[in-house]
Amino acid sequence: MIKRGLEAFSPIQVAGLRLSMAGAFLLPWFLKYSVFKPYHKPFINEHLNPDQHSKVLVVQPKDYFYLFISGVIGNAIPAYLFAMAGQRIPSGLSGILNAFTPMFTLLMGIWFFKDKLTKNGIWGVVAGMVGAFFLFGPSLLKGGFKMDPIGACLPLMAAIMYGYNINIIKHKLSHLPSMVKTAYPFVFIAIFYVFIIWKSDIASVWVNKPDVVWSSFKYLLILGFVGSAVSMVLFNYLILHTSALVASTNTFVIPVTAVMWGLMDQEVLSWNIFLGLGFLLGAVYLIMRKE
Repeated sequence: MIKRGLEAFSPIQVAGLRLSMAGAFLLPWFLKYSVFKPYHKPFINEHLNPDQHSKVLVVQPKDYFYLFISGVIGNAIPAYLFAMAGQRIPSGLSGILNAFTPMFTLLMGIWFFKDKLTKNGIWGVVAGMVGAFFLFGPSLLKGGFKMDPIGACLPLMAAIMYGYNINIIKHKLSHLPSMVKTAYPFVFIAIFYVFIIWKSDIASVWVNKPDVVWSSFKYLLILGFVGSAVSMVLFNYLILHTSALVASTNTFVIPVTAVMWGLMDQEVLSWNIFLGLGFLLGAVYLIMRKE
């Protein structure tokens, strides 16, 4: 869908339209927790009636910083990076590289949040590195499969940010309702991106590319509502009930889906990509095996 959106719009416009529409979809929940029902009665003691406790803010002042950071590194920048990558590499490869997210979730949890590294985690990281070798190795050999190194690095940068964001959600925002952890970051970023796409003279696209603009807009509309807003609600609910690492392995499905769509769209994917994918999925299995 990013690829189809790029047929009419620039990468910054693709990211901006996608996240702005996601923010518009989630705006009612943002208003609910910030205007209409900003307070709730916490159930502190099971022997006391909740009505005996004073009301507290659902979103505490200290939460706003992490909600904003979650929006920036979990949505705003990765959306732009994937849109940029869509101009340089096949969409199937972008999906495969996104599967590095569990590995980066593990590493970020160890480095910044003092999570423990298990033996399975170590082997998972090793398998991930082997997978990376098969993905990128042939592009370094003369006459081999050519891969745009910059284009390939963009999804990897996004995966690093996803890994850090998942740990923020689990360690810093776990006390908030799933809809808060989803709506607030998207609305914050949507406000920023509305200004960006307005300054990008997006109205001219409808004049210069009338034959493809509505088709591209349709794909970005679906991507914003389903691929960003709805999927992030479900993802935050998953993090709430599992570990951050297990939740991140939803990316196990993304490469398979992306490759299938890529083949249907007649993209050319070389042997080394599928071999690298095999090691990558093996890494995901090892990382989440204990859980």
